[in-house]
Amino acid sequence: MPSAINPQSKWLSVSAALAILTIVASLSVSYAVNGQIFSTVKIPLLRRYGGITFEDAWNFELWRLATAQLIHAKQAHMLLNAICIFLLGRLLESKIGGLWTFLIWLIAGGTATAISPILIEAPWNVGTGASQATFAFAGCTTVLALFGVFKRRLAWTLTALVVLPGFSLDLIYGGYLKPGHVVGFALGMIFGGSCLSRRFVAARLPQEN
Repeated sequence: MPSAINPQSKWLSVSAALAILTIVASLSVSYAVNGQIFSTVKIPLLRRYGGITFEDAWNFELWRLATAQLIHAKQAHMLLNAICIFLLGRLLESKIGGLWTFLIWLIAGGTATAISPILIEAPWNVGTGASQATFAFAGCTTVLALFGVFKRRLAWTLTALVVLPGFSLDLIYGGYLKPGHVVGFALGMIFGGSCLSRRFVAARLPQEN
C-alpha cells in the first residue's frame, strides 16, 4: 500500500525545528527570569512569557496555544519533552509529512495545554510545556502502529517513552491522570484516524502512469 505522502528525508525537519525552538525558548525564559539558563521558573511567572489560562483563551489570545508549549517550569523536564518531540515527530513525519505533524503539535498539543490547568487554582492555573504535544504524538503513533503503518516495536518503544513516565508521575504526584495528558493523547488518536483515512483513500485512487 503506497503512502499518501512522501517520506520526510531531511534531518532539518518540522520535528527538529520544534524541538530546537522548545529548547531555545524555554532556556531563554529561564535566563530572563532567574539569570540562569538552567533553572526552575515559577509557573505563575510563565504567563507573561506566553503561558495560557482559560481567561487568555476566552479573550482569543490564541497565539498562546503555540507559545505555551515552548516554555517550561523545569528545564530537565523540557529537555525530555524536546527529545520526545523530535523522536516521535520524526517518526510521524516519515509517514504523514511535516504539515500534519505540525498541525498535531499546534492543534492537539495547544488545545490540551490550554485544558491542562483545569483542576488547578489561580495563580498556578497556567498551561505550559510540551508534554501535551508529546502525548498527542503518542496517540497518533498508536493508531497508525495498530494499523501497520509503522514497525510496531519502534512505535511502542517511543510511545512508552512518553506515556509510561508521564502517567506514572501523574499518579504518584497528583493521584490522577492529568487532563492535559489524557486530552492530548485522545486528540492525537483522532488525528491518527484522520491520517489513516487519508492514507487508505489515497491508496485506492487510480495511480498515474
